[in-house]
Amino acid sequence: MEHLDEISVEELQTALDNVEGKKPTERLLAAIAYKNGVTQEELAEWYDVHRKTIYNWLNRLDTDESIEHAVANAHRSGRNRKLSDSQQQEFEETVHDLPEAAGLDAPAWTPALVQQFLEETYGVEYSYPSCRRLLKEAGLSYQKPRRSAAEADEDDQEEFHEEFQKKRREMDATVVCIDQTKKSVQVEPRAAWFPRGTRPSVELSGQRDWTCLLGAITEDGDRFFSRFEEYVTADHAKHFILALCEEFEDDLLVVLDGAPYFQASAVTDLAARDDLAFVTLPAYSPELNPVEECWRQLQQALSNRFFDSLNELTTAIDTALDQLSVPKVSNYF
Repeated sequence: MEHLDEISVEELQTALDNVEGKKPTERLLAAIAYKNGVTQEELAEWYDVHRKTIYNWLNRLDTDESIEHAVANAHRSGRNRKLSDSQQQEFEETVHDLPEAAGLDAPAWTPALVQQFLEETYGVEYSYPSCRRLLKEAGLSYQKPRRSAAEADEDDQEEFHEEFQKKRREMDATVVCIDQTKKSVQVEPRAAWFPRGTRPSVELSGQRDWTCLLGAITEDGDRFFSRFEEYVTADHAKHFILALCEEFEDDLLVVLDGAPYFQASAVTDLAARDDLAFVTLPAYSPELNPVEECWRQLQQALSNRFFDSLNELTTAIDTALDQLSVPKVSNYF
């Protein structure tokens, strides 16, 4: 169902407001639920239909038609292209640059912007699904950009990449990235789906208990986490890195940030070992550390949940860490 990655929940919701009939409504509600993490098996149980039926409902949206037509009972065939071959090539070259290069005041291409651009530039009309298809055929994909701090220094980041590549050439080592986070029993609200007309709320606790975590992931997809019921110190960092050496039984090239406990002599002196080397991330560059993605997934798993005790919180943390999807380190360096 990769085609659903290119359709936003907002577009599905808009289509839901425009359709009539039980079946089209059910198909759109199923698509919205699927986009929000409900499996096809769960949807089949909800609607008391076979899983193949749910698959067919979702697969209807893989079309050039409008969403409203795609979910209608009378399924219609797609439209023909309206761009000539030369116009298609010109369009594909255009969308590989930012919209600003084409005179459009926008930070990135969207189906709506493509629709506007095609009509104004070539005098042709394309539906939203067709615009998504054109973007996909042009070699673009639906992605969420990483955050990048405005204070980040490009020269520092370039120097980091050069040092990283230099050390990779010098030693046959496994790359491992480490980072720290802190989690409290205090609930962290997050936007989610609730019935219309209601005012959702989550319980708050008067407790202030918390736990710190050190996390590490390798370029091979391995993971290693450790929790502390106290603030992380240089000794914690030192023993965590030594534990990594034992856990992975390999020479390690460790990527870490400039936190004081990582830059203390208790940690930096470990670089004297033959099986260990360090590379420090530049300041204001959390987007270069893939462990941040692990923390994002952890945050998502803990949001909107009330924890009555630190034990409940740590149990939820351990469960979430077991289920998280480890990002590819190679995508960051």
